[in-house]
Amino acid sequence: MKQLFLLSFLIFMGCKSEPKTDVINIQDQEKSYVFTTADIQKMDYTEYVLSADSNQAILDWQKFQDLQAQIELLKNGDLSFFKVEKNIMQEFIAELKLQQPPIVITPAIRSRMTVLETNLLRLQDLANLDNIKKPDLLESIKGLLEANVNLILQINKKFEKEAQQIELPVKTE
Repeated sequence: MKQLFLLSFLIFMGCKSEPKTDVINIQDQEKSYVFTTADIQKMDYTEYVLSADSNQAILDWQKFQDLQAQIELLKNGDLSFFKVEKNIMQEFIAELKLQQPPIVITPAIRSRMTVLETNLLRLQDLANLDNIKKPDLLESIKGLLEANVNLILQINKKFEKEAQQIELPVKTE
C-alpha cells in the first residue's frame, strides 16, 4: 500500500510539472530594435553641409534633396523610408543617378555615389529584418551617414577647387 501511494505520488508530481519554456519579454525584444535620436548623436562622425556654390549647383537635383530630407528623418529615429521593397529602393537610386546634374559628375563623386548606394541598400535590407540587433542597425546607419557626408564633402571640394584661380608662374628667358 505504501508503495502504491508512493508510486501515485511520483506520477502525480511528474505530471504536475510542465516543461520549462524560455519566455522572451517582447518589450525587451522590441527595445533592442528601436533606436533614438540620442543613439544617432552618440555616433562619432564628422558632418558637413553643402557650401553655397554646391547648393546652387544641385538645386534642381530633386532626388538628392529628397534623400537629404530622409536622412534628416533617419537622424530623428525614423526608418520608414528604408522599410520598402528592394526594387523600390533600387528605383529611387536609379533616379538619383539619372537626375544627377552634369556639373557634378566626376569620377570622385561617382565613386562616392556608389558607396552611398551600397549603404542605402544595406540599411534597407537590415531595416526589413525582424531579428536585427540594435548594434548592427546602428552600424549600418553610421555607414550611411558617413557615405552621405563624404558625398557632400566631395561635391564641396569640386566647387572649391573650381573657385580657386591659380595662375602658373610665367617663365621669362
